Amino acid sequence: MQKKCKHITSSETPPILQQRAAIVDIRRPEEWQLTGTVADSILLTFFDAEGNSDPEGWLQQLNQQVAADVPLVLI
Repeated sequence: MQKKCKHITSSETPPILQQRAAIVDIRRPEEWQLTGTVADSILLTFFDAEGNSDPEGWLQQLNQQVAADVPLVLI
C-alpha cells in the first residue's frame, strides 16, 4: 500500500496526532541524545552512521510496529 506523503508544520501536527497517528523518529541516536525525543514515538533510525540506508529492511521493521492503515508522522 502506497502512503501519501505531505510535509506539515508543527502547528498542523496536533490534529493529525488526534487521528491516532504514529510518530516515527528516523534520526540517529546521537540526535536523540542531543535534542531528546517525542514521548511515545517509535525510534527507528533510517540512516546508519555512514549515511547508508536499507529502505526495505527499514520498512519491514516499520510494518512490524505500525499497522498499514495508521497515519505516520516522521521526524
